[in-house]
Amino acid sequence: MIDLHCHILPGIDDGPETLNEAIQMCHLSYQDGIRVIVATPHLLNGVYQISPETILNRVQELNTALSSTSQSPIRILPGADVHFSKDLPKALEEGRILTVGQSGKFLFLEFPFQGIPYRAEEVLFQLLGKGITPIITHPERSLEILKNPKRYYEMVRMGCLGQVTAMSLTGEFGSGVKGVAEKLLKHRLIHFIASDGHSIHRRPPILSSALRRAEKMVGREEAYRMVTEYPQAILEGKKPDVPDPLPI
Repeated sequence: MIDLHCHILPGIDDGPETLNEAIQMCHLSYQDGIRVIVATPHLLNGVYQISPETILNRVQELNTALSSTSQSPIRILPGADVHFSKDLPKALEEGRILTVGQSGKFLFLEFPFQGIPYRAEEVLFQLLGKGITPIITHPERSLEILKNPKRYYEMVRMGCLGQVTAMSLTGEFGSGVKGVAEKLLKHRLIHFIASDGHSIHRRPPILSSALRRAEKMVGREEAYRMVTEYPQAILEGKKPDVPDPLPI
């Protein structure tokens, strides 16, 4: 399996504090069946001052550390959990944003939990026009999407993709979030399941439990595509062949 969204890099955001903790997270992921992790520290969130260069260096350091142990032959790739801003297109041009796997094609995009900014669709349209497909992270945890899922549906119709957090499907964020996650899955508005892992205990980097839940909504084959075929396409710089969204 491929975990497209994980805060695995040590000492860089609210993920693991030490290299040893990051390695332990990788061991846990490997035991769960994950073989590739995309490191996605917070970027442009106004809290952590992180540059793409820092992310690339930390990814290399973690891969080097992992290569010294045969316990978990897992591969770490660079990415970022980019927080929404109307200046995103400019930040891209200035090289302040890291795309998924440095493909230059896909961008993880996190909206504020409280709501989606007014005219956010204009920014999405600009990104799509530049050949960048936004992957909207954990839409099920957005208060606005909870109240108005149709707005998110229209974003997917525009060409955006969506990623659900594993623990949303297993109920750790509460029944409300779980219900929205299931609804979005049933309406083919989710294309990836990722851990959004932060630590061994607080938010572990595992996918198997959520995968079993997703099977009940979309079937076994489609659920597995969300952690294998679809993320692999992203890493190859190709847009996955996903089902058409259903009106919500």
